[in-house]
Amino acid sequence: MRVTGRRKFVKSIASAMTLASLASIDDVKAGLSEQPRRPISIPPFPSVSVAGVTLPRIIIGTNSLLGWSHTSLGRDRWIRQFYTPERIADVFVKCLEFGLTAVFGPCYQPLLQALDITEKRTGIRLTFIGTTLGDPTAIREQIKQLKDAGAKFCLLHGGWADSFPIENGRIKDFDRYFALIREAGMIPGTSCHRADRLQMIIKGNYDCEVVAVPVNKIGFYMHPSREAILEVLKECPKPVIAIKPLASGRFDENRIEDWLLWTFSVKGVVAAAVGFMNAEEAEEDAAIARRIFAS
Repeated sequence: MRVTGRRKFVKSIASAMTLASLASIDDVKAGLSEQPRRPISIPPFPSVSVAGVTLPRIIIGTNSLLGWSHTSLGRDRWIRQFYTPERIADVFVKCLEFGLTAVFGPCYQPLLQALDITEKRTGIRLTFIGTTLGDPTAIREQIKQLKDAGAKFCLLHGGWADSFPIENGRIKDFDRYFALIREAGMIPGTSCHRADRLQMIIKGNYDCEVVAVPVNKIGFYMHPSREAILEVLKECPKPVIAIKPLASGRFDENRIEDWLLWTFSVKGVVAAAVGFMNAEEAEEDAAIARRIFAS
C-alpha cells in the first residue's frame, strides 16, 4: 500500500515551484481570472437521480483542492497556497470536459469563488452538493451562502452528525436544521462517519434525503469499523454518496479500478465523491469509472 495522497502530487509540487519562480501569485491569479469564456462540450456520463436531481455517478471531491488532505499540516498549507480559486476552476473546467458536472464540498469561500469563475469561463454551473462547515451557530448564514451559490443540496457536516449531543433520543438541533434547509429551497441531507449515528439518522425519520458516508476498502474514516458501517448501510433507505472512496490517497498503487469497483458494490451507494489533486487525476478516474459502468 502506498500512502501518497494521489499519484501526481510530486509533479504538482514541481509545477508550483516553477510557477512561483516565474511570477507572483497575484500575477498568476490576474491572468487566470481574465481567461475568456470558451465553449465546453460535455460528454454523457453514467448518472443517477437523487431526490429528483440528476447527478453523475462520479462527483468531484474537493478536499485535495481546498487543503484538507488528511495527510499532514504541511500538505494542507501547500494546497491552500497553490490552489487559488482560479486554479481550482482550472480543474473544474477540465472535469466538465470529462463529463463530471457535479461537485461536493463545504461552505468555504475559495470553493464558492471557484464555482463562479468556472461558470464565468464556461457558461455552465456545476451542480453543487454543499455542506455546512465549522461553527454551528452560523447555520443560517451558511445556508444562505450555499443557496446563493446555487447549491441543490445542503448536507450537514459529518463532524456535526458525529459529535452533537443526543436529546430525547435525537441528534440535537438536526430536525430544526433540516427544516431550515428545506425552507431555503435546498434538499436536506447529512454526512456521517459513525455507524451508531448513521443508524440513529436512518431510524429517526428525519427529513434527510441523502447521506454521505465514507466507503472504502480499508475502512478509512469508517467508525468504529468498516464492517459496522457496512452493516448499517444494508438497512439505509436513502441514497448514499460514498465519500473517501480512495481513502484520501491510501489506495493500493495503480489499483484505483479495484477500489472504485468495491465501493460501488456496496448496497445503497449510488455515486462517489472522488478527490482530485489535478485535472490529470480527474481524467484518469473518469475513464476508469466509464469502464466500470460499461461492464
